[in-house]
Amino acid sequence: MDQASLPARLPGGVGLAFGEFCLHPDQHRLFQHNEPVQVGSRALEILIALTERVGEVVTKDELLARAWPNATVEESNLRAQVALLRRILGDNQAAAHYIAAVPGRGYRFVAPVLYSDLNIKAELVGAQSNLPRQLTQVIGREQAIKAVRGRFQRSRLTTVVGPGGIGKTTLCLAIAEQLLSSYEHGVCFLDLAPLANAQLVPSVLAAALGLADGTSDPLPGVITYLRERRMLLIFDSCELVLDASARLAETLLKKAPELHILATSREALRAEGESVYRLAPLEMPAASAGLTAADALTFPAVQLFVDRATSLGSGFELDDNEAPVVADICRQLDGIALAIELAAGRVEAFGTRGIAELLDDRFRLLTGGRRTALPRHQTLAATLDWSYEALSAPEQAVLRRLAVFAGEFTLEAVNAIMSGAGDLATDIRNHLANLIAKSLVAAEAHGEVARYRLLDTTRAYALAKLSERSELGCAMRRVADYLCAVLKHAHGEVDTLPGDEWLGRYGRHINNVRMVLDWTYSTQGDSEVGLAVTVAAIPLWYQLSSVDECLSGVQRALSGLGPGAVRDAQARQVMQLYRALGLSQAFKVGFAPQAPAAFAKALEIAEDLADGEAQLEALWGLWLCQVGMGEYRASLELAQRFMTLAESSLDRFIGDRMLSMTLFSMGDCRGARNHADRMLAHDVSAAGSSPASSVRFRFGQSVTARVQPAQLLWMQGFPDQAVEAVHHAIDAARETGHAISLCDALSRWGCPVWVHVGDLAAADLAITTLLDQAATNALGPWEVFGRCWKGTLLIKQGLLDRGIPLLRTALGELQQGRLFTLYNIRFSGFLAEALALSGQVDEARSLVEAAILRSEEKEELWCVAELLRVKGEILLQEGVGAALVEPCFLESIKRAQQQDALSWELRASMSFARFLRGRGEIVQAHRSLATVYSRFGEGFETADLRAAKALLAELS
Repeated sequence: MDQASLPARLPGGVGLAFGEFCLHPDQHRLFQHNEPVQVGSRALEILIALTERVGEVVTKDELLARAWPNATVEESNLRAQVALLRRILGDNQAAAHYIAAVPGRGYRFVAPVLYSDLNIKAELVGAQSNLPRQLTQVIGREQAIKAVRGRFQRSRLTTVVGPGGIGKTTLCLAIAEQLLSSYEHGVCFLDLAPLANAQLVPSVLAAALGLADGTSDPLPGVITYLRERRMLLIFDSCELVLDASARLAETLLKKAPELHILATSREALRAEGESVYRLAPLEMPAASAGLTAADALTFPAVQLFVDRATSLGSGFELDDNEAPVVADICRQLDGIALAIELAAGRVEAFGTRGIAELLDDRFRLLTGGRRTALPRHQTLAATLDWSYEALSAPEQAVLRRLAVFAGEFTLEAVNAIMSGAGDLATDIRNHLANLIAKSLVAAEAHGEVARYRLLDTTRAYALAKLSERSELGCAMRRVADYLCAVLKHAHGEVDTLPGDEWLGRYGRHINNVRMVLDWTYSTQGDSEVGLAVTVAAIPLWYQLSSVDECLSGVQRALSGLGPGAVRDAQARQVMQLYRALGLSQAFKVGFAPQAPAAFAKALEIAEDLADGEAQLEALWGLWLCQVGMGEYRASLELAQRFMTLAESSLDRFIGDRMLSMTLFSMGDCRGARNHADRMLAHDVSAAGSSPASSVRFRFGQSVTARVQPAQLLWMQGFPDQAVEAVHHAIDAARETGHAISLCDALSRWGCPVWVHVGDLAAADLAITTLLDQAATNALGPWEVFGRCWKGTLLIKQGLLDRGIPLLRTALGELQQGRLFTLYNIRFSGFLAEALALSGQVDEARSLVEAAILRSEEKEELWCVAELLRVKGEILLQEGVGAALVEPCFLESIKRAQQQDALSWELRASMSFARFLRGRGEIVQAHRSLATVYSRFGEGFETADLRAAKALLAELS
């Protein structure tokens, strides 16, 4: 594109290169050596106007109209902005390389310009990160940015240190934006300001990385996630959790070699390898006579004041008369960015001279005339005190109440805590808008719903005021009421919204939950409020997979109850706590003995309350524990009792699923199939998306319903249908975005079906996914399950030397944890086969006989036919007489026929046919195997059926 073809204004997407700079007018961004340059909005608008007419004179009036539309300003403002712009570009009085003044007329852009449809470093503005968006330009920190970036060349941990409000966070966000392209896996911002409990620092990091916190120690999962990633972490506002932040930083840097950490704090972390950068105040003019506006604007503190004052639409103009006053304000504020911004926000109300006088009086009151002797954070406190008292009484009240929010909040949340506050509630929008305009509340309005937050220093100040006026308790109770209401609504949307959307809408409440619970169990708190919030937060914890946090929260709530709690109005809440306690304990430490005891207590309270639905929930929990522990007769009685109480379609759907699962485990394939068919006859999609489904049973019921019949279908001789069911279920589990549901579907249904049909590639992919999900989300039990399947896969691939020790170790852990005992005997069968193949026949025989004995004792008969077959093969290899081998194969075939388990029968028939062939009984071997093979109508490309076909051909 040549210059002559350009219109009066450049079209979007056109870039201009001159010297070492590149200007993107449509993005309002200037780059130097492909790095963003911080330029004020007015100076940048002037530069764009000049480059649109390269070589031409752009008059002063044109530039004034362009940079200050709909406003009348002095020419000195233009001169000041041009001087600032020339300094950024490197021009000086002796040589005008880019911008030349035309005396009496205006300015001309004199450098050669190259135009093109450039996209400079798109990744700089689009890389993956959770950085809070900065809505204003960073002013006066160019040298600090370069210095801190230089630290990363020598140290992987850099801490920016300085008093509150000096601009540490702003600096780090600007650096992170520039460095986005340098980190392949992005940047993660961690806001530690709302955190009061240092033990939760790793959990907060896990949540910021998008990892679920399912154990008491999420750190291993975080380390696993970060170990191979090149990322930048920003630990912001570490001062309240200093030791925990230092320990976490040291651990992560040792374990993740490509990781860098940028921290902000009021003091150094004192961590190993830390480089400390102390952020200085913004540079400001010294007291001197004759300071002009142009000279004053060469100092960042004045630039910041002018930029913020003019951006508020106050009509403020910096002329030669105002320059000394503004410089004096900046000096009084010690160049602290937040204090300068707060002062600039009051220009419209008091003018610069009024601000200077108010600041003078305030500082004299606080310091006794020795302001410079106080630490800077007290200077900031004085600024906040002044700003607070400059508010109207209603605005003060609103600001105090907003301090109860930890992190972001919405207008809905504000309205909730203001309900019943009379005039405050009716005019809340106006009060909130005023606080935003006065820089006391930050607003982010780019999403569907505007979000607000207080800066941490402002929040701490307002929270202290709230306590001083004895309003904290009332405000906390209102936040608690709001949380209970919003989380109750959230329960119904767990399965109706995509996982990311649900978490985006409701996951942010977790900080407020933590804050309220910390208060409720303090000496000034209210345990009844804590009880209500804990109950409301249970589904949120589960959706976030924060099992350990749920467990600790529930235990704390239960420990604070009086002896008569289960008999009074709290009984229903106590019942819900015991249900959550049971499930949390099951996932954390296994099913016995704590989990069933908790569910039994919940059932007792439900029966006292004559609450049928609550009894169903408790019965479901007890059933889950009994199935998990391998107590199938007891689980069958519980499932039958559940069905007796079930009235709704959803309850019958759940009851049929419970009965199908138990009967399958007991080897009753016909009964299990009957209940599975009845289960699928219900509206599964409606059941899975029901609010009751997600709240009461903690699992995606539609996912479980789709996947549960898969192995049953395989056993009954429908391999293709089994594989199809697995594919549908895994896809559904992925769509939920819920790690536990996906791990459960993969480990208990997907992996066994793919292993049994002989699709080892699909099994490998499923096992890899299972292990990744379990590690990423800190789901320890599923990680053990995944290693069991990995060992099995290696054995199936013929890698016995690797598979046997892995499966042996993982199986021991699985049995020790008393979780998911259903597959213990099946893994024992896999291991026995592998041991026999490796020549360890005695151990193999002992292992399979123990598994058969357990199957009989526990009535866990779903794979006893296969175990009997494996025993026969081991005895055959051992060289014992036919009198011992033949009964094993015949009993295996008999059990399979009794159970309607055609696939087990086929395997036993193949083993028996080979045995008969070895005795020379070829015709009988062919006849017995052909009879079983002929009963299949699908799955002829699966491993067993291909092997049977080949064996029949040999026998022919």
